[in-house]
Amino acid sequence: QVIKVYSEDDTSRALEVPSDITARDVCQLLILKNHYIDDHSWTLFEQLTHTGLGRAIEDHELVMEVQSNWVMEEENKLYFRKNYAKYEFFKNPLSFFPDHMISFPSETSAAVSHSGILQMFLSSSTYPEIHGYLHAKEQGKKSWKKLYFLLRRSGLYFSTKGTSKEPRHLQFFCEFSNSDMYMSLTGKKISGAPTSYGFYFKPNKSGGTRDLKQLCADDEQSRTCWMTAIRLLKYGMQLYQNYMQPYQGGSGCSPLNITPMVS
Repeated sequence: QVIKVYSEDDTSRALEVPSDITARDVCQLLILKNHYIDDHSWTLFEQLTHTGLGRAIEDHELVMEVQSNWVMEEENKLYFRKNYAKYEFFKNPLSFFPDHMISFPSETSAAVSHSGILQMFLSSSTYPEIHGYLHAKEQGKKSWKKLYFLLRRSGLYFSTKGTSKEPRHLQFFCEFSNSDMYMSLTGKKISGAPTSYGFYFKPNKSGGTRDLKQLCADDEQSRTCWMTAIRLLKYGMQLYQNYMQPYQGGSGCSPLNITPMVS
């Protein structure tokens, strides 16, 4: 298979790759070909030219699978560039999850340590709950509504009654196994969003932007918290393995003392 990958300066390079190549492998290939220094921050990005949305492709994702979700008439692109924040939450989780947005299962103690938050995200039995207000665009309408959202293992919900977490007041918004999460690349507000801190869910194999679920946060910290938690929810231990991969085979010492839990 031949893929075309763009650099920051919009020059492109065609690469002949096996059909099961991962995003990390493509990055390694380009690092070698360009004689770059590998500082573990090189990342493959997907850019949906038509809508101005984009996302960092996770290291383990299959590039051909990503491309197979593209609609023919959209001139989507793959970009190769650095992303220093890719695994920052493993090094400094407390700055990613502010106290007012996270609550822990009642059986855990209130004082959860630095790596304890991540232990819970990566474990299959416990899961911290992320909650707070987000603006959501009503499907098929132009209006946005401010709602109280909760992120649980089963997906993202909003409350139909203020900040009530009672099951009868929770309405399902979306789950993540069959959709990808994007951000607006222009950094501007799109489609009349109340703020410029938007993030979006696009179902795989869908008819493009028609099925886009649109949310936006009030500030960057809040958006980062939601997006990081959703990445951890979606990929779990796989993210930790991606983060650890460059360190394996060296001294074998983990930069973060997390013991992988068997799910």
